[in-house]
Amino acid sequence: MHHEGKVFSTKSRLPVTLIYSEACLNKDDAIAREKFLKSGMGKRYLKNRLKNYFENL
Repeated sequence: MHHEGKVFSTKSRLPVTLIYSEACLNKDDAIAREKFLKSGMGKRYLKNRLKNYFENL
């Protein structure tokens, strides 16, 4: 759906490329993790986790 432009949050940013993924077995856990990753501390975590990826852009 993201690649077809059917998702509002990514429609104007096409094409999108998946660079990181996590899986959860429980929807509530997944929602909590997504909220964390969108927070200031979560953004710092992802930046550090993907440091080599961003250095090679």
